[in-house]
Amino acid sequence: MQFFLKKNFWIIFLFDLLLLSACYYLAYWLRFDGTLTPVIKNKILSTIIPLLGIKISCFIFFDLYRGMWRYAGIKDLINVIKASIAGTLIFIVYLASFHHFSGTSRGVLLADAVLTIVLIGGMRLLIRLYYQRDQDFFDEIIFWRKAPKATTKVLIIGTGHLAESLLREVRDQKTLNYKLIGFVDDDPKNNGMKIHGVPILGALKNIPELVEYYGIENILIADVELKAKEIAEIIESCDGLGVHFKVIPSFSEMIANNVTENLRDIKVEDLLEREQVSLDMHLVRAEIEYRTVLITGAGGSIGSELARQIHAFNPQQLILLDNAETPLYQIDMELRSRGGETEVIPCIGDIRSRRGLDRVFYKYKPQFVYHAAAYKHVPMMELSPMDAVNNNIIGTFKLASVASRYHVNKFVMISTDKAVRPTSIMGTTKRIAEMVVQSLNGNGTRFVVVRFGNVLGSNGSVVPLFQKQIASGGPVTVTHPEVTRYFMTIPEAVMLVLQAGSIGKGGELFLLDMGEPVKIVDLAKNMIRLAGLVPDRDIRVEFIGLRPGEKLYEELLIDGEGVLDTAFDKIKVCNNANGFDEAILYEAIEHFNLLLKDSRDNEAVIKVLKKLVPAFHWDDRVRKMEAQKEYTYAKNDKNIAVEGRVH
Repeated sequence: MQFFLKKNFWIIFLFDLLLLSACYYLAYWLRFDGTLTPVIKNKILSTIIPLLGIKISCFIFFDLYRGMWRYAGIKDLINVIKASIAGTLIFIVYLASFHHFSGTSRGVLLADAVLTIVLIGGMRLLIRLYYQRDQDFFDEIIFWRKAPKATTKVLIIGTGHLAESLLREVRDQKTLNYKLIGFVDDDPKNNGMKIHGVPILGALKNIPELVEYYGIENILIADVELKAKEIAEIIESCDGLGVHFKVIPSFSEMIANNVTENLRDIKVEDLLEREQVSLDMHLVRAEIEYRTVLITGAGGSIGSELARQIHAFNPQQLILLDNAETPLYQIDMELRSRGGETEVIPCIGDIRSRRGLDRVFYKYKPQFVYHAAAYKHVPMMELSPMDAVNNNIIGTFKLASVASRYHVNKFVMISTDKAVRPTSIMGTTKRIAEMVVQSLNGNGTRFVVVRFGNVLGSNGSVVPLFQKQIASGGPVTVTHPEVTRYFMTIPEAVMLVLQAGSIGKGGELFLLDMGEPVKIVDLAKNMIRLAGLVPDRDIRVEFIGLRPGEKLYEELLIDGEGVLDTAFDKIKVCNNANGFDEAILYEAIEHFNLLLKDSRDNEAVIKVLKKLVPAFHWDDRVRKMEAQKEYTYAKNDKNIAVEGRVH
């Protein structure tokens, strides 16, 4: 028992011995009105050692020495009562067996039991009160020194158990230097009430007035029922007041992201209307555990998160394939630092090299492939149609062909909403890549496509770009006031990809429920507010116009694609996603290969793309971009928002 080795145990143990002895002596003193004859004293001395042995044994049995008494609660008090009663009953059995109750008063036994509960429980309570003491009172009155004054005035939103625990955390953690002014809650019956002496000052609508009146500097959100829209409205209502917001992370977030702190800053995803994802990851584990899994684009935003989550399911080997050395090294080191039985194998390679793929597949024989490698930057691909075709179409074709030849169990390709009615080179090449993967389904390998929209915080996405622009004082650049995009977090997207992949039987095109579309200008303004600034006063929002290939809004369905539900609310499947001519597809691939060998004719590439995807209309302004007349931000480092980035 390790707690015997701790100094605190022996301190509490000695105090318990003294208190138990005092209780027993005091019980006799009370029973006999303060008159203790020599006979009574002898009786006390002859029975006190067995009493102490019995009660201390009961204390150990009921775990009274394992708990941290600074956090003592109702359950600990109940254990004190149980141990005291059990000790008294056993002591009674001892007296009956060895002393036949000679000279023992039943009133003494009852008084001793009550005093034990009061004094032992009271001592534990005092320990907790000491650690949760009011700093001013104890430091100035008990310790005769001036207490440091809290400098940051805070308000807590919510009055539930999270709010109450946050109140205790604020009082316990003196390093936070917080002074709690009060709570706010929309339930009118709570108005004017108090929690541990701290008043409930009003409703959510009163927050701006409370901030101004009390000089509130931080608002701590501890209401899990508060919707994203309500949080955004509260933040907007506090424009110009200089108040900062923090939130208690959810339990699932603490587990998923290894979060240990009780408070964190509000993030932009907290302001998006997203329902909690409920998945059955046992299916994923059953498929991946003890298998060999290969991830392409493993150094990218989605690829690296795939690697993290798949690693948690304990595959036998996890092969990380990427042509970028530095990000591949970083995710390799991160996964190795986690330990576990999985063998992590980083492979520098390119999906456009069939020989390189052959070497990897021949050596490691992967059973599952997650294909996240692609060129995804919309404006950049408008400048390089040939390279987009080579990587997104030909690269996918080579990878899928090699996977089929080596009899991979399942091949999951990650696609994009920009493949729907594409207006860009990137979107068109991804749509054709979907067709390639679906056409190869069969022959022992199940090919699955998962299509979704933008992810927050990915490399090249608007979120880190807006953060950089805000940090530099602005302006924050948005392409159009009406542009909207679907968003989800990277971990959420990857969880859904893994779940969709696990239920895929082959040939499906899955759609992820992206929630409601978000206006990019609203996203920009909310990020400015989260920085404690006021949009268009402290940081200007500037509209720069849509660039070639970009849409005002994104879609997840192509005309004619019906949608069927799956067992999971966030995952849908297209029931008519194979409406293409495979003969034309493979003829086009041969044509692309010839163009890649003998020509750099972008016009010829565009013609083939249009033949495969008739809905695609390439903007002639791209020719001007090739002369760098419109596409100048790469040279002059003008930080233009890139809504076209997918993952």
